Amino acid sequence: MSQEEFDFESFKKESIAGLYSGKKKTGTDGVLSPMVKHFLESMMCGELEYHLAQDKLNEQINRKNGKTKKTVRSLSAGS
Repeated sequence: MSQEEFDFESFKKESIAGLYSGKKKTGTDGVLSPMVKHFLESMMCGELEYHLAQDKLNEQINRKNGKTKKTVRSLSAGS
């Protein structure tokens, strides 16, 4: 599964500039949002790949049916 590369140096520069300009650290528009998004997508992708590989080893039929958009609520968004 192809995963877009995360450019940490770019992220670092943009985050520092955002913090100096008064941008929040967390939340939907926070400076950490791109990194959290990358981590969550990578973890979910890895979990799915592992699950499918285990099913293949156990000779069970399972496959991906495509991708759908998902919304993750941030800690500061409330419940």
